[in-house]
Amino acid sequence: MKLSKYKFLFISPFSDKSWQIEFSRFTFIASIVSITFLLIGSFILIYFSSPIIKEFLRVSTINKEIKEQQEIINNIDKSMEEIAIMKSYIDTIIGTEVTSELDENKIRFMVANNLPTVKPTDGLISKLYDIETKHVGIDLVNEVGTPIFATASGSVIISDFSEDFGNFIILDHQNGYISHYYHNDENFVKKGDLVNAGDIIAKLGNSGMSTGPHLHFEIWKDGQPLDPNNFFDDFNLKSDKLSK
Repeated sequence: MKLSKYKFLFISPFSDKSWQIEFSRFTFIASIVSITFLLIGSFILIYFSSPIIKEFLRVSTINKEIKEQQEIINNIDKSMEEIAIMKSYIDTIIGTEVTSELDENKIRFMVANNLPTVKPTDGLISKLYDIETKHVGIDLVNEVGTPIFATASGSVIISDFSEDFGNFIILDHQNGYISHYYHNDENFVKKGDLVNAGDIIAKLGNSGMSTGPHLHFEIWKDGQPLDPNNFFDDFNLKSDKLSK
């Protein structure tokens, strides 16, 4: 005998009250089908939304790291530690053995001429500076282990690792210029170190979010990115080399 109606009885454990809901056979089957489709739809939505959520979290992490770096750079001039490093840097370059009074013209000449003139590494450019796509540097391709040089004298303000940039270094050249070196295989300097132009500071690598061994190199002046190729115009493009 087939049932034409279904009842659900709810009994409260805290009182003598009870409730019941009555379904017809059609209503009961329709409810079960609706709940089943709702569950299946929920699982499908979660499955296809997962990559979008992961990409959103990855972009949020990158933006957070960029903001943290910008805050560090903006606070350099206000940091007593960086002021002390600047004094030590001037003492090292100019020297204060003879007199405690520094020649103002000598300091101005040193700072003005401490420009990025040493090529950061040897290699071919695989990607040019493009402000429209927010690629504010150049990518230099070469073998893992190729030496990376300090492009000018200065102090190390960051020598660290991140999932996006891999092993990276940022140098402050004490005159408004800052240089960035990303995706290194190994860093040879640490925060607070003083370096001279041409010193080996790292090895070229493939760390972080990188598609192959290369150095991503940036030059900033007073908080604005500059095209590094304007400083080193003798780099060859990888595409030109391959065509030849």
